[in-house]
Amino acid sequence: MGFNTIRGIQINVNHCKAAHSGVFQVVRDLELDFIAIQDPYLINGEPPKSNFGCKTFSSRDKRAITYILNKNLNVFYKFNTTHTVAVELHFNNMLFNIFNCYFPPHDNIEDLIGELRDFNFYNSFNLLVGDFICKSRNWGYDSDNFRGRKLTEFIAASNLHICNITEYGPTFQSTTNVGFPDLTLLSLPVVNYIKNWGVLDVESHSDHKYIYFKLELEDIPEIDFYFKSKYGQNKFINYIKRHLNPLKKTLKNINNTNHLNKLIKDLIQKGAFKTLKKKPKKFAKKFSFWNEDLRISRNKVNRLFKTYIKHKTEGSILEIIQSSGNAYRKERAIYKKLLLSTKRKAWESFCLNHNERFGFLFNLVFNRGSSENFIGINPNNDPNNTIEDKINYLMDNFFPSPSSEDNLDYTPIIGHVEPMVLEDIEMVNNALKGGKAPGLDRIDFRMWRAVFIHDKEFILDLINICFKFNYFPEHLRNAK
Repeated sequence: MGFNTIRGIQINVNHCKAAHSGVFQVVRDLELDFIAIQDPYLINGEPPKSNFGCKTFSSRDKRAITYILNKNLNVFYKFNTTHTVAVELHFNNMLFNIFNCYFPPHDNIEDLIGELRDFNFYNSFNLLVGDFICKSRNWGYDSDNFRGRKLTEFIAASNLHICNITEYGPTFQSTTNVGFPDLTLLSLPVVNYIKNWGVLDVESHSDHKYIYFKLELEDIPEIDFYFKSKYGQNKFINYIKRHLNPLKKTLKNINNTNHLNKLIKDLIQKGAFKTLKKKPKKFAKKFSFWNEDLRISRNKVNRLFKTYIKHKTEGSILEIIQSSGNAYRKERAIYKKLLLSTKRKAWESFCLNHNERFGFLFNLVFNRGSSENFIGINPNNDPNNTIEDKINYLMDNFFPSPSSEDNLDYTPIIGHVEPMVLEDIEMVNNALKGGKAPGLDRIDFRMWRAVFIHDKEFILDLINICFKFNYFPEHLRNAK
């Protein structure tokens, strides 16, 4: 599998030898990355091993087993409890935790959940799979029981999302009962990256069915992570060493600001993304709605719009212009409808998982603010102005739309500039302070200091180029 995708299955084999052995055959046929098995078949207290090699991790009672099959994944044991095992994947330059749980039906649910309470789910990317044996309407049952209510509270408090799709049918089916005890839970910041979830129509030799899921983590939402620049400095420096010499030659031949921006991006930002680990921001409360369907629809609208403008500019016949215009407007309407429905679903999901009863958002929604919200602007002294009118007036004044006369292309006037010397740069570099928030590119002082220590002359030349062009690269000046 590629390094941007991870695929796996989960199943309770109900301590059946045929079911446990069958899992390995299904995994080989589907070429999966990992298996999460609950209530496994044990031989002298140990689970059976696969015949094609893998890493195995288990809970203390050996009733939750995780097999890592993809040898290209860097996996490390994190911890285990009586009923849970957790492993850490260094996956796509990030830390990704996989929890495998089995909650016995007659054990105290509060004690079972208590095994996970010490772990900070808000400050990490996590996938929880397992047989929880809890009933709740949130995942397909007709009613809630005490176990289900307690698990629901834990899911909401841990910033997790239920990936199960009840329309796909029950995950458990015996001769006397059906149910949905098997759950797939994923951290909210990466919930849009689960591309497939389903109940496989494959004989499992167990009362439980195979649950298949696929995650694609090509990019992380920019509001949800920061670089762990304190660790992994050696990898970052090695990347700089491999790519610095070609970029030094490029730096000498730079003659416009576009090339300068590209050089900064290629060196520092790309190096950080490729070598440093990413960690989610603590207590990030924003919700994400963007997904693959929206991206495809947006790109189709853009393509049709360009075709329509091209036909108008080239003076094509009226029928072609009208046809391309109608196609564009029709697709734009579909995109707007899809955008609104997706935003609404994302907002509903966010509200269902937002359990804090304080802060501006809670006070605004439930009208518990200490002061009345009032906009003190009244365009044209019209008493009938709506809030929307007032906001539009403010936006037009403070953020006017660019006119056709605006020229946004900056051409620097290159004149004589007294170049800086190495002592000046060393003085600034030594005065850099830690604990400062990075900009939108997330490049902090440790990365720049590492580059400076490796090649001081390169940083000196880079800064002198900025002074020469009277221009500061956009990657360094953009901030939230």
